[in-house]
Amino acid sequence: MLVVVALLGAACSGDDTTDTTQAAAAATTAAPTTSAAPATTVAPTTAAPTTTTTAKPPPEHLWEESTETSIVGSTERSWSNKVELADIDGDGDVDMLFADGGDQSRPGDPVVSQAWLNDGNATFTDVSTQVFGTTAGSARAIKARDVNGDGMPDLIIANTWSTQSRLLLNRGDLVFEDVTATHLPERLASSGDVEAGDVDGDGDLDLVLSDWGGVPPALNAANTMLWLNDGAGIFTDATAERMPDAPVSWSWELELVDVDNDFDLDIAVSCKSCTGSFLFKNDGDGFFSDATAALPQSSNNYEFEAIDLTGDGFLDLVTLNDNRADLSAPFRNHLLVNDGAGGFSVAGEDMLAPEDNPSHDDNMAVFLDFDSDGDADVLIGNLGTNDRLLRNDGAGVLTLVPEILGGRGTGGVLGMAVADLNGDGRMDLVQSQGEVGDMTNRVFLGALVEPDTAPPVIGQPLVVGDALVVRVHDNKSPLMPYDFTSVVVVGEAGETPLAWYGGYLWRAAGLTPGTYSVCAVDWAGNESCSEEVTVG
Repeated sequence: MLVVVALLGAACSGDDTTDTTQAAAAATTAAPTTSAAPATTVAPTTAAPTTTTTAKPPPEHLWEESTETSIVGSTERSWSNKVELADIDGDGDVDMLFADGGDQSRPGDPVVSQAWLNDGNATFTDVSTQVFGTTAGSARAIKARDVNGDGMPDLIIANTWSTQSRLLLNRGDLVFEDVTATHLPERLASSGDVEAGDVDGDGDLDLVLSDWGGVPPALNAANTMLWLNDGAGIFTDATAERMPDAPVSWSWELELVDVDNDFDLDIAVSCKSCTGSFLFKNDGDGFFSDATAALPQSSNNYEFEAIDLTGDGFLDLVTLNDNRADLSAPFRNHLLVNDGAGGFSVAGEDMLAPEDNPSHDDNMAVFLDFDSDGDADVLIGNLGTNDRLLRNDGAGVLTLVPEILGGRGTGGVLGMAVADLNGDGRMDLVQSQGEVGDMTNRVFLGALVEPDTAPPVIGQPLVVGDALVVRVHDNKSPLMPYDFTSVVVVGEAGETPLAWYGGYLWRAAGLTPGTYSVCAVDWAGNESCSEEVTVG
């Protein structure tokens, strides 16, 4: 047949179809009969494997979710309240601490809080048992601060539901010693938050804790607690002698904030089930008076966050989820503008318009400079899918930035913190989740966030005797040691490190007479210096 096909193919080139047919028939008849040659087997050709590289899609959001790759081996955990970012192992990167324990209005089952170590590339390993042991509790907040002056962050755990808060001293090499029984006042309380700062000016960090009293929290109240440090991390309860008798009900947040620029730490305390929140002013020696009259009153306030949003050198306040006194704007946030004397007024709609301030169940706010333009913007976490960002124009006018987070919906955000987790110069985001959803904590890496090129913010230093005090921050809250690589006072004899003592305040004491300026270098290498001042 192969011969026939070949001949037919050749004959088809002729013009006479009859001759073609006859020639084909003759050729077929004349062909000798022979045995067919054995067939040659040809091995099938195997195509070389093709390597396909799938291009990673370009980012579409300021932050893209990396939870599945960042929190290695994570399982769905219990209710997490607040998150703290700190370098707990001293390796130069930022680790994660989650304060675990529910519920909202009644006690949940006690659980062990979480600790996760960063490898420097935003991949975290669970070291919860190594850090916290097996002691379960109902933690609302964890703060990593050096309370005994050894240069390592210790852990203060604020527990709720009429239980004892805890203190773990950092002994190095990821060893934390529970010294609660010997170093803290024996006090069963419901502490919605804790902050550390030197309120009495003796050079060590004291503790201020909210307390909402018994259960149910909406029907109980207690005074805000003050525990004074002896310098070695041993605390004494000074509430009765130094704090006003002003019971607060169901407080989830307090802040140490210098509201009147006198360089001591005042206290702003939120209240969910009061007619308004509270402000306690410090006399400079750690005795507080009730100055709540200087604070606009709104019920259902979940949060205070303080920074200078308007650029006038005074700290303003953001509140969350609270109502206007006339209930015309329920569950909206407020910007409280400092009047320069420690009082506040509610910013009008020209600074925070209704379309930029929707009514949502917001729980947490942090400041950061996401566009690196030198002012603080506001990131808000929501109990739902309405996390959002307000861009600051530098004068305190806040406008909504849409579609900021990639990945799945965030569910129930109860806490947030920002830091550069992977060393790329961009602010990343960690959220603690509780109350609703699967309560899986989330990590988002900065994708379209601008790399930090803005210098630190340094206020005008104040000279007090042989000491110098100053406000320094990086347009971020809360201020943490990893925000800076250097904060020093520079004089003729060289540099002297400043010590952080709470809020955004820093201090250097024992300076010899001369001319000095304050210089700071932030985590991204940006530097700024203050104007010169004269000591002595």
